[in-house]
Amino acid sequence: MRETHFIKQNKDKWSRFERNLETGDANPDELSHLFIEITDDLSYSRTFYPNRSVRVYLNNVAQKVFYSVYKNRKGRLYKMLDFWKETVPQIIYESRAAFKLAFIIFFVAAFIGVFSSYMDADFPRVILGDDYVDMTLENIDNGNPMAVYQDPNAQQMFFKIAQNNLMVSALCFMVGLFFGVGSLFVLIQNGIMVGAFQYLFIREGVYLDSIFTIWMHGALEIPCIIIASAAGLTMGGGLVFPKTLTRMQSLQISARRGLLIMITIAPLILLAAFIESFITRYTDASYVIRGIVIVGSFAFIINYYIIYPYLKAKKGFSSFIGATKLPPLQESGLRYDQIKNSAQVFSDAFIFYRQHLKPAVIISFLLSVVYTFVLLMDGDSYAFETIFSMEQLIENPWHLMEYTLDNVAQFLLIGSLNVPWLLNYLCSSVMAYVVLFWLQQDAQKEQASPPTKSDYFNTVFSTLVAMFAIHLLLISVDQILLISLVFVIPMIMLILSAVFMERRHIFSAFGRAINLAMGNWGVMLGAYLIIGAICLLFLFMATAPIAGFYLGVIVNLFPVTDIALVRQGFYIFLYSFMFSFLFPLTFIVMGIAFHSFRETKEARSLLKEIPKVGLRKISYGMVKEN
Repeated sequence: MRETHFIKQNKDKWSRFERNLETGDANPDELSHLFIEITDDLSYSRTFYPNRSVRVYLNNVAQKVFYSVYKNRKGRLYKMLDFWKETVPQIIYESRAAFKLAFIIFFVAAFIGVFSSYMDADFPRVILGDDYVDMTLENIDNGNPMAVYQDPNAQQMFFKIAQNNLMVSALCFMVGLFFGVGSLFVLIQNGIMVGAFQYLFIREGVYLDSIFTIWMHGALEIPCIIIASAAGLTMGGGLVFPKTLTRMQSLQISARRGLLIMITIAPLILLAAFIESFITRYTDASYVIRGIVIVGSFAFIINYYIIYPYLKAKKGFSSFIGATKLPPLQESGLRYDQIKNSAQVFSDAFIFYRQHLKPAVIISFLLSVVYTFVLLMDGDSYAFETIFSMEQLIENPWHLMEYTLDNVAQFLLIGSLNVPWLLNYLCSSVMAYVVLFWLQQDAQKEQASPPTKSDYFNTVFSTLVAMFAIHLLLISVDQILLISLVFVIPMIMLILSAVFMERRHIFSAFGRAINLAMGNWGVMLGAYLIIGAICLLFLFMATAPIAGFYLGVIVNLFPVTDIALVRQGFYIFLYSFMFSFLFPLTFIVMGIAFHSFRETKEARSLLKEIPKVGLRKISYGMVKEN
């Protein structure tokens, strides 16, 4: 079609569209229909009249529509207000069961703290520590019971308090990953502490001063702990009650909701720290002024977190929470014919292990039971350094790493060929063989020939040899231990991967692994170190207070006569299970990396695809005839 004919045919439509756009009172359906036609005409003009004025004209008209729509979009300020007015109240209302549970648990825990302090005058010392109680009693004797809040350096006090409260609240939320039990544990601990702390002043006869001083900031600080625990329970609820979703999908949704709840308390925590640092220090202020601050703080919390969500729900929420975008479930297996970087290898390792999670847990559990029984019968003693309270953890977080490394060293860096060394060797050999066998079956599922008896014998023998070499390195002298951990051991794992993935004997696999690793050292070490760091983070949980909480539950539920023996058995089992369950991840990483390195060197998938070039066009009759 000639350009002049195209313009003559459509100019009336374009003029009508411009008039409707300028007046703003056109029928929406008609305007929508005209806009579709304008965009169709624009697409046509771009194809046939790319350098003509009609294309420019139609492009300008389409831009007018775009900007008229865009200017009506919500701005950032409006979106932020909408978040606080609509999104947060809706999430709070939908999570009301977690809020109720958190409040009830905290109230009961505080009552336990008060009642225990009433029955035993030394109970506050157990909870708060002798130093703090002695300091408080000394301040009371000196006629200034609230002297602890009168630090001359108010700014330093603010940053210290804000950091402490943010860490406690974050911990309340994050330990909700333990199916919500972790949040309950931290909440109970803080509730008992608050009850014992408050009753200490009541018993000493300064309850009025303490209430009007402590609760000036406590009216915001304590509810924030309860709200953070409710956010942790909301996240943990996604794991416990996944409904029609997978647990991972449910966790992603519940974690997002819990995180949005956590966002709301961050400014409140900073405000509470400001009040405690700069306002609470004025202990001689009028009770009326302090009472107004306390009542106002409680009124805000009650209104925003209880009354307002209820009223919004009764009226009906005007906006809906955007659905969390979930990745599609991977019904097909992993791709072993692709070149992958460290992050992709790491991600695929977790995907693969998650597919075999249940049998891995069962095997790890059985191995750990045997491991614990043999070591207890052997009579060796272990000194487990653990963190007993959240205060101890917050005071020096580096102790978590220090104690974990010391505890791990008792099992792995033992320095001699003894019973624990033999148990480590056998248990790790079993888990290494199992996961590499699973990986081999998954990678070679399309191959016609199944493994023969000689293949099974070869993989078992190679696994025993490789694990023997690894555990010999772990008891080597300190000078080469770090080199062994970082460089030699991952290379041995890659050699064993070559045995499984290509059905080689171990001597042939040695040269094969060296060849593939050349040029891929960065990817190999990156993935290995990442998975090692992740395993270490999980091992921190065995040292953290949450492990001690479960130990206390066991001691209280069952008749225990030798608590020291039970404690040793508990931690031996816990660490041996963590070793058995986490250690195989490093072999999975190396097995997946092996395929990536092979693809980098040999481009097997590319060579398979080259003969297919042009076949698809031939099948559709698209080849140009000569």
